[in-house]
Parts: sequence; structure tokens; C-alpha cells
Amino acid sequence: MSEVFLGRQPILDRDIKIFGYELLFRDREENFAVIKDSIEATARVVMNLLTYMDFKEIINNKKGFINVSPEFLEGDFIDLLPENRIVLEISTLDKINKFVLDSISKVKEKGYQVALDNVQFNELLTPLLEIVDYVKINIRSFSDIELKEIVDFLKKYSVKTIAVKVETEKDFLFTKELGFDYFQGFFFEKPTIKKEKKLPSYKLALLKIIKYAILEKSIEEISELIKGYPDLGYKLLRYVNSPYFYLRNKVYSIKQALSILGYSNIQKWAILQLFASEGGDIKSNPLLERAVIRGKMMEVLVSKITSNIDLIEKAYITGMISLIGSVLYRPLEEILNELYIDEEIKKAVLQNEGILGSLLASIIDLEKDNIEEARKKLEPVRLGLEDLLSAELEAITYYENFMESN
Repeated sequence: MSEVFLGRQPILDRDIKIFGYELLFRDREENFAVIKDSIEATARVVMNLLTYMDFKEIINNKKGFINVSPEFLEGDFIDLLPENRIVLEISTLDKINKFVLDSISKVKEKGYQVALDNVQFNELLTPLLEIVDYVKINIRSFSDIELKEIVDFLKKYSVKTIAVKVETEKDFLFTKELGFDYFQGFFFEKPTIKKEKKLPSYKLALLKIIKYAILEKSIEEISELIKGYPDLGYKLLRYVNSPYFYLRNKVYSIKQALSILGYSNIQKWAILQLFASEGGDIKSNPLLERAVIRGKMMEVLVSKITSNIDLIEKAYITGMISLIGSVLYRPLEEILNELYIDEEIKKAVLQNEGILGSLLASIIDLEKDNIEEARKKLEPVRLGLEDLLSAELEAITYYENFMESN
């Protein structure tokens, strides 16, 4: 059995919070295609998932959508999957017959939920729509008028609708207005720039902390800044005292906490707080998740190239800070200039230059499932797709464990 790598794409609710993930299984064979449809391929995916991966480390308390065939539903492998966590996604049904309906009904009786993807919308779907839980709709496959007709048609049933390929804020607002329940795509990474929007003092303080850490101002100055925001001080102490740092003795002083972290980790912590500053359930924040995963992937990949600690530290910050414009609703270049960010990081983020730039570009291509483009961007740094995919899985696991300890 060849190794299978796993990625995931978030499925968000109407409040742009993570509801679940489509689990993307990639073979390390030459084509690196997403594995789906056939009984053998799906069985291999399930076996690898159960053998090498922990569901808690992959999807935590969210839903995981897995592509399966109607034939797979009849097999014994289905019973190995946790019924309260998995949504079985059936794509491109050629025909609807008693076998298909019976297979879905049986897994529904076991407690699984079922989603339909890439189906023809007409009255012949009625028997299926009466028993499935979700219907996924690729918004690029239909006109605006057709999408409205489809949503109106599906409202006659109790199914939840998922808009797929939602890539811009405009897409999100339109599909939300149509009445879609969930949304899949990376629209949350590029919100509308609002230059006139005044930043809250809390975010301004965090930007100042990042700047002070970059400029290596005294620990006393950074400590005084944090003391003006008691909530920040509490979060800093909680972070330093978390299992992530394995400290023998508990830390009670902000100055001591900052000294333990050092300037590079102060930057990481403050950037993390910026992404978490929107409030609500931070574990359901897609921008926070994406920033941490990018940062960790960058760190893992650079570690494969060099043992230079300085470059490895820069790699993590590069991944995280590449999304900072999205949380501040301001042009990224403007923010980086204000922060006096390291020139190597700045060129990587803005122009995809250098080792860091090539790696960041390959990670972004992988997020969008542009596998061949990701492969090409890895060539200058002498890494392969296997390196990228293993880094992705390591980063997902790291993120879930990191959030559990914070």
C-alpha cells in the first residue's frame, strides 16, 4: 500500500466560521491526483487515514467530507469511520436506482450524513433529496440565474446547500444572499481593502509590539506596552505557560515571559493575536488556521533545505504575515513598510522572491489544488511534491495540537 498524504479545504458557515473540511487525499504517485470514486482507491484512503492519522488531529470536532462511491457504501470499510464526524460525499451519479437509494439509506441508519456533489438538478433527484443531508454546487458551472433557480428548487427539501469554488468576497455575498448555507473556497483570504477603516487600539497595540520586536526594542518597552492591555498580558502568560513550551516553573511576570520568548517568538505571538482578535471561537477562524498552517509549512520546508536557524525563524513569520493584510483590511505592502519587516521576508511575500518566496508560492498553489504549478515552484529549491505534501500534513497536525494547548 503506497503512502497517502492528506490536505483539507475548509467549509465555512454564513458567519465565515469553519464548519467542516473536505478531506483531500493525495497519492504520492506521479500524477498526485485527488483520490476519489473507485472502491479500491477509497478503501486505500480509509485504511491510510485510520492507520497513520488521528481524526482528532485532522478535523478536531468539525465535520470531515470524504469522497466515496455508492459501491463503497456497501463494503465493510464504512463501519471503521466515526459516524458522528464523517460526511460521505457522492460525486457524479450516472443514474439513480434502487441500489443507490438503498445504499444511502443503510449508511444513514448507521448515523452517517451524506452529501451529493456534481449532480444534475431535476425532478428525478427527488428520491435522493429526500434522504441526503447536503448538496454541493460548483458555482462556476452555472450562471447567476441558474444558481438562483437551483437554490429555490432545493429549498423544497431539508438539505443544506454548500457553494463550492467561492473565491472572492463578491462570490460569498452573492451566494449568501441566494440562501446557501455553507461555502467552500478561499474568499476569506482576500477581503475588500478598506483603507479608510480605523484600526481598533487593540490591533494598533499588537502592530506596535510586532514592530518593537522587529526593531529589538528593550524588553521593558514591550512589557510596558502590553501592560496597557490586561487581556494581552493574560494571553501572553497563558501562552508561555502552555504545554507547548514545557516550562518547569510557572511564569507570572510579563517581562519574564517576553525574555523567555525572545524577539522572534514575540513577533509570532503578536501576529497570532492579530488573527485571533476578531473574537468568537478562535478554533473556527479560517484566517488564523491558514496563517498558522502556512507558517508551519514554511518552517518545515526550510528545515529540509538548511539548518540556518535565522532563516527557519523567518520562514515561519513569512507564512503567517503573508495573510496579515486580510485581518487588517489594508494593503499588505503598506503594513510591511510600517513594520520595518525584514527585507528578505518582504520580497518573499510581495514578489515571491528568493527561497522563502518560492516556498510560499508553492504553498498557495497547493491550497488551491494547483498541483503542477506547486511542483514547478519547488524546483529552484530542490524539493519535491512529497516534501510539500508531508509538510502540509505535519502542519495540520501541529495546528490542531497547538490550538488544544492554547
